[in-house]
Amino acid sequence: MAAAPAVVRLVGAGGAADALRITDEMREIALGERPHWRIPAVDDRGVPVGIDVRDVVATGITPLVNTGITGRRAGTGQEGAGVVRAPLGCFTAALEALAAGRAVGGG
Repeated sequence: MAAAPAVVRLVGAGGAADALRITDEMREIALGERPHWRIPAVDDRGVPVGIDVRDVVATGITPLVNTGITGRRAGTGQEGAGVVRAPLGCFTAALEALAAGRAVGGG
């Protein structure tokens, strides 16, 4: 979110300060940072990447997903936008499956 603060208002997630807060929050559950995709607004740190299911369950912080929907027909533009939190239950179930040695996610 901090990499595109103008989008934060568009999706209804607040303003620039919220974008920084959300990005910091996602860092708490990320495995690392993307070294080649840097964010000037956060001292040139990389974008957080790789959600760690263990950290999600331990902190209770779930990934924030921002969406944008474009019109079905070319030239109609954007139909809507918003944000949603992924449900904690899917991460809890995934962690339990991993701990039991079961495959996660199907394939």
